[in-house]
Amino acid sequence: MNEALKKALKREKGTPMLEVLAMDIAGAYRPPIPEVLAFLYAFFPLLFSFSASVASGILADEERLLLVMNLSQSVLGLITIGLILKNVSYGLANELRKGLIQTYMTYPIGRGRLLFVKLLTGVLVPVGYVAFSVLLFTAINMPDLAAEYPHVLALGLLAMVGELLFMASYLFITAIMVRRGGISLVAGIALIFIVQIIKTVLLMGAALTGDVAYLHAMYVLDPFAALLEHYRGASIPPWIKSTWRPGFWDCVSYLTIHYAILTAIFTATFVYFIRRFEPT
Repeated sequence: MNEALKKALKREKGTPMLEVLAMDIAGAYRPPIPEVLAFLYAFFPLLFSFSASVASGILADEERLLLVMNLSQSVLGLITIGLILKNVSYGLANELRKGLIQTYMTYPIGRGRLLFVKLLTGVLVPVGYVAFSVLLFTAINMPDLAAEYPHVLALGLLAMVGELLFMASYLFITAIMVRRGGISLVAGIALIFIVQIIKTVLLMGAALTGDVAYLHAMYVLDPFAALLEHYRGASIPPWIKSTWRPGFWDCVSYLTIHYAILTAIFTATFVYFIRRFEPT
């Protein structure tokens, strides 16, 4: 396997990064995987097209836009999580264990570029599928709302993508630290559940104590929930409304901190891989 890789790399000495990228995409997305993904990412939003007209006139337009975006992405999110677990938690960790990454490192591509290729094929491609699917769904079913509230669409999409990237960030660093496909996969799934449990605990803490600090922490982890709370319709009965709602700039702040955290995790991963990672 390693000898074949070396021969393939030598064919295109002028563009080693593109050659590695092509081989990585070919390995991660063999036919009919791209065709199946394209179908699923188009099918599920269209399946939920009926929801675009639900609650019209009952919910605020901004809230309805966010809710329909969230509904169309719900199944896609699960598919994307599965892809990231396969490509990163299992695939990348196994490549480290079997020595494939070490073989890549013998070629003059640079550690940073090599890890970026893995990030691109393992994370950014499936996340890009989600972003394109949500935008296409919105353009087909709610063009008027999307045109009237482009800032809501943009913030909602950034929040959705941010949640997937945040999850991918700790899966990415776990795979590189663990270097074992099976263990990394189990650890990745456990981390996903732990983050969800933390969100639930924070919500329960806010409900039991009335302390807004719990909500601040919760909304940093889930900025999309903050957007939904901010744009919640005025017709909702007062007894089920929370006593405090995030403002628009609060939502922007949560989203900014969220991206700052995931950027810091990815940066730490790259720094460790470039400076401290030792092939075994």
